[in-house]
Amino acid sequence: MRRTTIILFLLISISARTQEWVRTYGPNYWADWVIEHYDHGIIILASSQDYKLGWIIKTDINGSILWNKKIGNGQYTFAPTNIELTNDNGLVIAGTTSKYNNQQDAFILKLNTCGELIWCTDVYTPSIPFDLGWKVKKTNDNGYILLGEFNDPNQEKRTNLFKFDFLGNLVWHQSYFPDSLVFGEDAQCLNVDSSGYVVHARCYYPDPGQTTGIERFYLLKTDTSGKKLWSVVYGGDQWYYGYPSTSLISKTGGYYAFGKHDYISSGQEYPALIKFLHNGTQSYNKDIMTNTNQGGLGAASWMDDTTMLLACGWVINTYTVGTMLKKTDTLGNQILAANLPNLSSGIVSMAKLIDKKFICLATNFITSNTCYITAFKINSDLQWDSIYTRPFTYDSLCPHQIVSDTIDPGCNLVVNVEEPISNPETHQMHLFPNPTKGKLTIMLPKYLVVTDKTPPVQSRTIYHQWRSTTLLAYDLNGNQVFSQEIMKDQSQLELDVSSWSKGMYYFKLVYNGNSVDGKKVIVE
Repeated sequence: MRRTTIILFLLISISARTQEWVRTYGPNYWADWVIEHYDHGIIILASSQDYKLGWIIKTDINGSILWNKKIGNGQYTFAPTNIELTNDNGLVIAGTTSKYNNQQDAFILKLNTCGELIWCTDVYTPSIPFDLGWKVKKTNDNGYILLGEFNDPNQEKRTNLFKFDFLGNLVWHQSYFPDSLVFGEDAQCLNVDSSGYVVHARCYYPDPGQTTGIERFYLLKTDTSGKKLWSVVYGGDQWYYGYPSTSLISKTGGYYAFGKHDYISSGQEYPALIKFLHNGTQSYNKDIMTNTNQGGLGAASWMDDTTMLLACGWVINTYTVGTMLKKTDTLGNQILAANLPNLSSGIVSMAKLIDKKFICLATNFITSNTCYITAFKINSDLQWDSIYTRPFTYDSLCPHQIVSDTIDPGCNLVVNVEEPISNPETHQMHLFPNPTKGKLTIMLPKYLVVTDKTPPVQSRTIYHQWRSTTLLAYDLNGNQVFSQEIMKDQSQLELDVSSWSKGMYYFKLVYNGNSVDGKKVIVE
């Protein structure tokens, strides 16, 4: 179910001196994500070891639990992967569930500021048994974008973006055709910038002259409508191997990916960063550490516009790992470093706080079957932060006391994203009678499908929601003879063509300047 860059185990418990900000939660939950809440409390997201329950923990600024919510009913998979603060100070979560037909499907859900369920949407793919919801991010129009992966033999279905409105309704779904020689894409990271969406993934791509693929860094860029603009394999002609675990975007438009650099000839794997420019040009790469065994970078955050905080991990032996935080410049050059000897696993998430300090999150194993979530706070000098002694006010936007309980989300909003492709009738216009002498009935499609075949880019966007389309008609000379705006909730149109000249006409349905379907009709 869960894939991680580094699997790290150490049979050791965490101990902390009284004034140091180190906290443990559990037992037997995996650490997934951490963010700062609107009131400067902390939200921790986790999932149970059997992946059947999600867990949201709200703490005060010192890590003491204020309330917590379990999500799921324990009967099926409900495994969250990340959590984001919404514009109305609620929470949006992405992950994977097996509620329907005992298969894995991506989900997205929204909680209000009191931690109460607002909506939950299941991205249902009945013919694909194993789908994953990886990341969710807020979009610039108050909606949400979900990164999903379908483990399907059809390469067109591996990397997917789903755009939702603020009510959880699916607006469009985009699946991305792989580039030549690329296969087995494995989406990992999602970011939003002013021009669209950025997906970092691992992929398989052969060396020049070879046919067998090797793991590489892969970057895909879209516009805000999900249309693929470009994609690139890092070092595809330079024998650079590895894959990303996390990513960042700089204010100057650079796309950073952090993960591992794999030296196949020596068997070494080093924590590394790579950078792409905003147009996909490969900029540079940097090994953050060298001479590590099975090393990788698990989490990253901006400290300011010119420095980054990077979490490195590497295996020392079967039960011992090394973990280090590094402050670097944008080239990956070390400014400051701190060893974290008491951690037994790599840091999976970190959050920058309002006071420019950082919360880091990891999973720690006490025995091979017992684990705890560990959170700790550090300052900009990479030193353990102390606890706060003055009081703070929390959950002020909730009109009542928040109760710790369990939410069975149900995901009563279910979207079958395969229907438009498996049933072409759903995205086509139907015009009858044809030929006609008088009235013409036009049945409008349930979905809109826009296919971009411009080489070398190929993509297909399926719209589930839209405001309106435009119906146009042309005679054989190409003259436009009819135009009408049609609202989304209008399923059919009756048109009197008895006064039209006899002959053939071409009807075209247009959305956002793109033709989504066209049909010929003869008027007698």
